[in-house]
Amino acid sequence: MRSAALAFAVMAAVLVLAAPEARAGCFDDCFGSKMQSDTDDIVAKDFARECRATCDAQSAERMERAGLDPARLKACKAERLSLAQFRDVRAASPSYRVQSNIFLWDVVNPYPDKALTRIEVSTQTLELQELTLTGTGLAPPSSTATFVIPEFYEGYPAVRFTAKIRAIWACEVK
Repeated sequence: MRSAALAFAVMAAVLVLAAPEARAGCFDDCFGSKMQSDTDDIVAKDFARECRATCDAQSAERMERAGLDPARLKACKAERLSLAQFRDVRAASPSYRVQSNIFLWDVVNPYPDKALTRIEVSTQTLELQELTLTGTGLAPPSSTATFVIPEFYEGYPAVRFTAKIRAIWACEVK
């Protein structure tokens, strides 16, 4: 019995210690440095927008340093990923999270020739009507980034179970 309790305690400690590292990244560093215990939802949404802009700019700079033409990305008309590509991204990425009515998804881009630029998420309103929201971000080829939807009001507890990522949009960059 004692060895089972010890094994459980060790596994719990590993999971707790590994969790922050799994979420480490530009957006989480930026957002975490701004949030305080008394930060209200409106200010949190402003922080999320600021951090998304900062991190997208850093991603664009990294792409430029890697020799990818930033003008090509700006001029690109994003195309919806195929179902197979959508599944590749979903399989490579952790689940989304909602914090302070802000939808956050740490997206892993497995493609060396595409930059992920937009997602579509559907959910339900309080009247049980489907609602589709768009989140933006910039996940350069073969990297990770956070997509953000600042006004993702959960409304009632069960709505989080109705949220579904419906589409991912990308631009060819190579």
